[in-house]
Amino acid sequence: MEQKLQRSRSLQERLGRVYHQPIDVESWTNKRITVNYRVPLEQLEQLVPDCVTVEEIRDTGTGMLSMCACDFSVTKLGPVPMPRVHTNEVLCRISVSVPKNGTQRRAYYTLRSDTSSRFLGLCGGFFSHFRKATSSFDRVDDGDTYALRCRADDSLCNGELTASMDSISDEPPETTVFDDVTEATDFVLELDGSCGYNFAKEKLSFQDIDYPDWDVSFCHDFSLDSSLIDYLETSFDLDLTFDCALYMGDVDQTWRRSWMYEPTPTFEETSGGHAVPADD
Repeated sequence: MEQKLQRSRSLQERLGRVYHQPIDVESWTNKRITVNYRVPLEQLEQLVPDCVTVEEIRDTGTGMLSMCACDFSVTKLGPVPMPRVHTNEVLCRISVSVPKNGTQRRAYYTLRSDTSSRFLGLCGGFFSHFRKATSSFDRVDDGDTYALRCRADDSLCNGELTASMDSISDEPPETTVFDDVTEATDFVLELDGSCGYNFAKEKLSFQDIDYPDWDVSFCHDFSLDSSLIDYLETSFDLDLTFDCALYMGDVDQTWRRSWMYEPTPTFEETSGGHAVPADD
C-alpha cells in the first residue's frame, strides 16, 4: 500500500502543479459529459492523501472516478469582464470530501486537466489546483455528435470521447446504482467545490463553486478512450465498473478563489456543547 501511495504522489506531481487561485473565474459551458466509474473505496484511497476522504456512494462500499469532457468560455477574471476565452477540456477526478474551517466539504479532487487554451493552460498551470496543461484538441459539435479528442505532450493524458446527442434522456441506464438522474446529479455534480493537494508543501486547496439550477440528463450512446484511466486501472489494480455518463449544457459557473492551507481535523459538537474531533 505504501508503495502505491508513493507511486500516486509521483504520478500526480508528474501530471501537474497545485497552487493558489488568487481570483474568481466566471465561465459559460457549452456542453459537458462526465463519464463515471464505481471503484472500491480502498482502491481509490491509494490515489489521494490521508487528509482527503473518498466519498462513498450510499452504502455500496464504492466511490466514483470520473472523466469529464467539455468546452466552455471564460468570461470574467476577478472583477474584470473580458473577451471570451474558449477552451476544450478533459479532466480526471475523484469524488471526495476535505476538511475546511472545521467542517467536511464535498468536492472533486482533480488528478489532471487539459485545456486547448494556451492562456488558460499558463494561468491554470501556475495558479490553480487543477494540475492543468495545454494540449491539442479536435472538437465535433454538429448537433448529432459531440466529440473531443485530446493529444497531450504527455501521452499518458491522451483521450477521446464521442457521444450521440439523440441518446440523451432522463431514463437511468441499467448500469447505474442511482435511482434517477437527480440522485446521480446530487452525488457526482452537486458538490460544494473542487480541491487539490500539494504534496511537497503538505497543503490542501479547496475552492467554492457557484452552481446554477442546471438540467442534467443521462447519455446512453458514447465511447471513451482514456490513456490515464487505463493507466490508473492497471497500475493501481482498480476494479472499475461503469456506472453512467451525465450530460449538461448551457451552464454558467463561478470558481471562487482559493488558497492552500494546512489540513486540520473536522470537529463536531457533543451534547454538552464541546467541540471534539469527528470520527474518521
